[in-house]
Amino acid sequence: MATEDDVPQAVERKAAPRSLQLVWLVPIAAALVGGWLAFKAVWDKGPTMTLQFKTGEGIEANKTRIKHKSVDIGTVRSVQLTADLKSVLVTAEIARSAADGFLVDDTRFWVVRPRIAGGQVSGLGTLLEGSYIGSDPGKSQTPRRQFVGLETPPPFTSDEPGKQYKLRTEDLGSLDIGSPIYFRGVNAGRVASTEVAPGGKGVIVGVFVQAPYDRYVNEETRFWNASGVDLSVDAAGVRLHTQSLLTLLLGGVAFETPPEAGALAPAAADAQFRLWANRAEALRPRETVVETYRLVFEQSVRGLAVGAPVDFRGLTVGELRSIELVHDEKTSRFQTVLEIHLWPERMRVNGKEPAGQRMQRFVARGFRGQLRSANLLTGQLYVALDFFPKAEPARLDPKKSPPEIPVISTGLAELQESVTNIVATLEKVPFDKLAADLRRALGTLEATLKRADALLAQVSTDLAPELRTTLEQARKTLRSADQALGSDSPVQGDLRETLNEVTKAAETVRGLADYLERHPESLIRGKREGSDRLK
Repeated sequence: MATEDDVPQAVERKAAPRSLQLVWLVPIAAALVGGWLAFKAVWDKGPTMTLQFKTGEGIEANKTRIKHKSVDIGTVRSVQLTADLKSVLVTAEIARSAADGFLVDDTRFWVVRPRIAGGQVSGLGTLLEGSYIGSDPGKSQTPRRQFVGLETPPPFTSDEPGKQYKLRTEDLGSLDIGSPIYFRGVNAGRVASTEVAPGGKGVIVGVFVQAPYDRYVNEETRFWNASGVDLSVDAAGVRLHTQSLLTLLLGGVAFETPPEAGALAPAAADAQFRLWANRAEALRPRETVVETYRLVFEQSVRGLAVGAPVDFRGLTVGELRSIELVHDEKTSRFQTVLEIHLWPERMRVNGKEPAGQRMQRFVARGFRGQLRSANLLTGQLYVALDFFPKAEPARLDPKKSPPEIPVISTGLAELQESVTNIVATLEKVPFDKLAADLRRALGTLEATLKRADALLAQVSTDLAPELRTTLEQARKTLRSADQALGSDSPVQGDLRETLNEVTKAAETVRGLADYLERHPESLIRGKREGSDRLK
């Protein structure tokens, strides 16, 4: 039987210091990670902004991204209509790292979709990944959170090297945003904007010229509308000019600096230029000295147009500015008044002499105006100035404004008058009498031809048989002669023997001549015995 001593007794032990169990490491780590993620989410949460678009096509909340150079910088959080239901308000969150550069006053946003504009195709990648909002950071220091998005992508981004310029024109033509700009046929930029000028008089076209082509733009550079086909018919004939096939469809602008401009500094950004209608008008020399005169004609000016050249001995020294029809009540006659601009520097005249005095001297020497035909095909006319020593005396009145240069009739008018005189003369010719005489002459000729036919018939009847007999006799005679001269005829044999005898006789004579040459004394003494025999 067990005793009390056999029962184990409890021994009091001191408690050991408590230690962290490994099982608690997992929730602690999870809590730390969760806290870090929460902190990072709060820390990384960027500022929000609002974008206003006309339509929300392609924009989805929590899906559509905001990108710059294909890098995500934000996300669309909500899409809703504005209070007036006329546009869409997009709330987006921008990454904190991009907030300083994009949330400024001149930043631009637009929706990137597949587009075909300006001869370029863009946004094809969105066919697979969906639309996104593109952005172009501004350079302003003024912060901003509300923006109005662009409906089309900007023609150029703010970091693209180049300069913007303003072109002023009366009519936009076929130009549009994105139309190309050419420098000597090379694509050098794009049309950036178009707007009606203040007051509605003209259009202002904003263009962007890429580097390095912007250094070729200076204060003397000329811009012209290169859209489509430039076909002109004027006093110089028919001219056709175009830049490329692309300009036929989309339009375009070209620029160039005239060679006589020399080396000039590049134009500053936002400089203004005029947009000319075509290349010929743009590159035409600009005259600094212009004199105005008038010419009065009493003949038709059909074929003459404003802008026609004023010519002096083959050189253009001015242009026609206006054409006006005036009625003279005293004479009840109509006159055509032309106003011209004369460029005296092209005539190399003395600039120190007053214009009125110089022109008075010219007119006194026979200086006159005349209309001449520039192109027989198109019928275009131009104004010609020249000296005509045989012209009737005239004088220039310098008090008139503008002074009037005397004119003389053109060769075309004289030709027309001559034709009129010829027609009047022809009307006096008695064509009826001439026709009767001609009919009588034709009757006489017909009778003569009949007599000639009868004579030929008689010749054929009477003379033809005799002529046939004569020809047959001649043919027989020729046949007999041919037989007589044949190689086997007796005549040929007799002729051959005769020729042999003649040959022998000639040899005997030759031998006699040789003997006499050796013995000339034999002509007196005779032949001696024993002498050489004749050969």
